[in-house]
Amino acid sequence: MSPPRSLLLTLLSTLLLISTSLMAATTGRPVQFPSLDTRDDTAIELNGIFYTANSDGVRPLIIALHGCGGLYSARKGHEADVHPRHQAMAELLQARGYHVLLVDSFTARGVRSICTTLYKTRDITPDNRRLDALGAMLWATQQKEVDPHRVVLLGWSNGGSSTLNTLNQKHQDKLNIALPAFKAGVAFYPGCSAYLKKSYQINSPLLILVGELDDWTPPAACQSLQRKLSPAPLSVSIYPDSYHDFDAPDQPIRLRKDIPNGAHPGMGVTTGSNPVAREAAYQAMSEFLEKNLK
Repeated sequence: MSPPRSLLLTLLSTLLLISTSLMAATTGRPVQFPSLDTRDDTAIELNGIFYTANSDGVRPLIIALHGCGGLYSARKGHEADVHPRHQAMAELLQARGYHVLLVDSFTARGVRSICTTLYKTRDITPDNRRLDALGAMLWATQQKEVDPHRVVLLGWSNGGSSTLNTLNQKHQDKLNIALPAFKAGVAFYPGCSAYLKKSYQINSPLLILVGELDDWTPPAACQSLQRKLSPAPLSVSIYPDSYHDFDAPDQPIRLRKDIPNGAHPGMGVTTGSNPVAREAAYQAMSEFLEKNLK
């Protein structure tokens, strides 16, 4: 005997509602919050995308900082889409019970990318982005579903360097605002050399993940930083046969001659995916988060 038509319609409606809810949760929702950085004495109002954890109750939050290419895709016709690397990370962390806030540091400042700009001429630096991260932390303390004492800062490349900058102990007393400390930090292929030249101390456990063959932000500087800070809680994982952007999904290996920075200025840098390294780095990150967010 076939079920009544009304029951089928009810089931179809319920499935559609569930599907829509899951899609909304996966894609995240847009949010806005002020950076602690200012322009013309006014706080810069940043955009972000908030993904809620696939778990009930108050949960930890991962604040994620994009690289020099910005939060969104550079693929023609998809410029409004979140970059696949950031989307993949948000979905992974969301599925494992973490809230995720992707922070857009560029749109409010009128740019999409700074990759092709020389380091020394950039208007947006890790110092600006540190204030963005702190603005995101302040926003997090106001969200009832977020545990403000279990917030991790994660970043890629320029965002990874900004993560290192944010966790620098010397910045602790410079703001007239009380904020919880970041519980930990994760940095994918950050530039570490700048932090070898100054009095740098981390105030939270930090995990650095970098490709062995990275010629944009080579791993040697991060290894030197690890030795310099020992016995501070800094771990550096280096992945063989891997370049910059090794965790980006489905990105072919290519030489980018439009990049003026890197280990060999003017000669370009190599970028591209390594699925094996990506999986290993995700596993290392997951273990690190579990350890530090118990």
